[in-house]
Amino acid sequence: MVDTKKSKSRSATREALVRAASQVVINKGVEALTLDAVAQQAGISKGGLLYHFPNKDALMGGMVEQLIQDFEAVLQVEFEQDDAPGTPGQWVRAYIRATLRFSKQSLALIARLSSIAADSPNVLEIAKVYDQQWRQRFETSGIDPTKATIIQLASDGLWLSEVFQVGTLDESRLTQVVETLLAMTRTTE
Repeated sequence: MVDTKKSKSRSATREALVRAASQVVINKGVEALTLDAVAQQAGISKGGLLYHFPNKDALMGGMVEQLIQDFEAVLQVEFEQDDAPGTPGQWVRAYIRATLRFSKQSLALIARLSSIAADSPNVLEIAKVYDQQWRQRFETSGIDPTKATIIQLASDGLWLSEVFQVGTLDESRLTQVVETLLAMTRTTE
């Protein structure tokens, strides 16, 4: 039998370490992300950090997993608050809205982490797994799969423009684009 208190404590410690690593990257840049800096930020020994994350790549994987879990929490809230629950496209509408609600701090962290993600197979593999899951959800959302793919690509493009602050839209145009994407989810043709 697993000791649930110990398991919850271990999980909380891992999350605190990931949050500390995120703060290091946000405050000082990705080049400052070292195991020593994260241990210091978290107020834990380096050995304690290594117990949870055996190397920097594992820590970065933990950071990406936490970002995805944060996004999925926003996605779930948006799904539950949809104005047409149980109808085709509900999950797609939630995804569109969630990409717009993701925190600026998370966007800044993603932008900084992306500069080193290409050198981290662990990080890319985690992202690929979730991307496959989300693509499957788009394809089975009850709307035309091609239309769903177009909506996903457009939503991701809006999100990436925010992450990298390139090609961002003014508020009026963004509202029009989002309303058009949401309208596309309400037709099943």
